[in-house]
Amino acid sequence: MKIGFSTDFNGPGGARSWIKGFSHYCVSKGCEVSYGPSTDVDVFCSVANLSKPSELEELQKNKIKILQRLGAIYLLYNHHNPNLIQSKNDELKKIITYADSIVYQSKFCKETLFGSLYKGLPPDGDIIYNCADSEIFTPFGPTLERSQDKKIILAAAYWGTPDTATKSMEILMRVLRHFETYKDIEFWILGRAFPIHQKMLQDAHFGHVTKLDLLNPIAHDAMPILLRSVDMVLHLKAHEGCSNMVIETMNIGTPLVGLHTGSLPELVDDAALLANCAGDITAFPAPNANDLLAKIYDTLNHLPDFQAKMLERAKLFSPESTYEKYLIKLKQLSETA
Repeated sequence: MKIGFSTDFNGPGGARSWIKGFSHYCVSKGCEVSYGPSTDVDVFCSVANLSKPSELEELQKNKIKILQRLGAIYLLYNHHNPNLIQSKNDELKKIITYADSIVYQSKFCKETLFGSLYKGLPPDGDIIYNCADSEIFTPFGPTLERSQDKKIILAAAYWGTPDTATKSMEILMRVLRHFETYKDIEFWILGRAFPIHQKMLQDAHFGHVTKLDLLNPIAHDAMPILLRSVDMVLHLKAHEGCSNMVIETMNIGTPLVGLHTGSLPELVDDAALLANCAGDITAFPAPNANDLLAKIYDTLNHLPDFQAKMLERAKLFSPESTYEKYLIKLKQLSETA
């Protein structure tokens, strides 16, 4: 069976990381794969909005079955132009019309995100959670040189659009100011944001921010080393369909504190603490600042307990079970072509 994917896996974002992991799995199971629109395939795996409607229409004309993997929609706070948000979501809905089968990445993704586009009744589809590459995302392996007499908190992400990244950075700045006088805590802040955010943090002259780079994405193979090197991850992205980074953090066993939004409650359950937030998907959530700080304190004071919980929780998101479910669906579609 030859499987087509929307694009190759070079570039930022969880969708491309997933394409890399799953396409390699397909090859290991004897399948051929190709990247980009091509009618020389038996079945096509369309990922998020990485395929254009015109490309999917051409595949449909050639009677090639399409599995559409969905994770998130464009939310109003992502961009200052609501017309752009509307057009992007209309394109997503157009993409879905070509799908012979749909996979949502979480219950939140299906019922809340896409439910909002379809007035509470999204197209039927299965829920298959993401996974991490368990061969490299493991507690055992190389680490970076670091202070041994301090706790290190990592805030790292592909931070999203300028508007969204700014909202996350505002929360991060409040946390940084609170811990500014703590001599036993360091922060590492990494991942691709924008020059304005880099400058914002540089101009604040935080002495406890010892690694700062918001101009470059984090290489996929560098992420496990980074996660193994820190004591805790502070995850400040909101309303995510299914965060690869959160699942990768589980596999390493690094304790995490995040926001009680999106799919995070589904993913972590009681393995991590999430700060209470006000609001819904129409706006970036407003976290309770005191609750967020309390969750950070609690986690730092019980690191071994949360490490054990994260590792145990990670067993539910193994690549073997996740990829097998996708491959079974693709084989079923291929057989009905």
